[in-house]
Amino acid sequence: MSLLVHISSIISLYILILLFLVPFTSSSSFHQAKGVTVMQLLKNRSSLLTSIAKNKRSIKTMAPAFQLAPRLDGLDKPTVWHEFSPLAVEHNAINLGQGFPDWDPPAFAMEAMNKSVDPSFRRNANQYARSYAHMPLAKVLAEDYSKRFGREINPATEIATAVGCTNALYCALQGMVGAGDEVILLEPAFDVYIAQTKMAGGTPKFVPLRTTETNDDSMSANEKFVLDLNELEQAITDKTKVLILNTPHNPTGKMFNRSEMEQLASIIERHPQVTVIADE
Repeated sequence: MSLLVHISSIISLYILILLFLVPFTSSSSFHQAKGVTVMQLLKNRSSLLTSIAKNKRSIKTMAPAFQLAPRLDGLDKPTVWHEFSPLAVEHNAINLGQGFPDWDPPAFAMEAMNKSVDPSFRRNANQYARSYAHMPLAKVLAEDYSKRFGREINPATEIATAVGCTNALYCALQGMVGAGDEVILLEPAFDVYIAQTKMAGGTPKFVPLRTTETNDDSMSANEKFVLDLNELEQAITDKTKVLILNTPHNPTGKMFNRSEMEQLASIIERHPQVTVIADE
């Protein structure tokens, strides 16, 4: 629309200049010529604007319909949840794939939640919370994890909270992964990892957990599933930005032992461009 207005204004200005000059000329032939020129310009102006309008309409009709960003290609396909949850309902089966608590939250948790919004406890619940983390919560978390990690954690600069683990993973991957970056996932992997890696513009790179060949049914998942650490390190390239570590691993249930974790730490030390996201 702005193009039409701009061209129309220029043509109109030129016509006005000609009309202004016509009365100041004495030659009849000049008057006649100018009259023809003005009329021709008016006709040309009309046909030119019509042509532009038609072209703009044709451009609009040629524009593609609504489309998602290419990085989301394939993410509209059904996931394991779409398949197994309806099957569990259909066959009245126990669904171990998702959490469906059939009991109320504990009384102390509900009491604490009520206090958190009660003005008599001076919680200021009608104000925006601090973006990184509500400071009373950040202080409690910092105190707890300082003991766990054996170092002092600053609640103001080293603690952030999110709306659930899925949201925390999304924020972390959006902040660290860009187009062309690789994210290593231990396969089988929680499907959210794959989707969120692609949404960040990254490329999932899979390293499988291998199974131990044995007929011993008493073997636990910790022993049954093995991560080949050499295979993991070979998968790391200059493009690798993130390794998502999940222990206990979802969905196998494997918990990595101390020796495996120490070897994994050594690999990351040799590749400092890699950040480990621990989804636990």
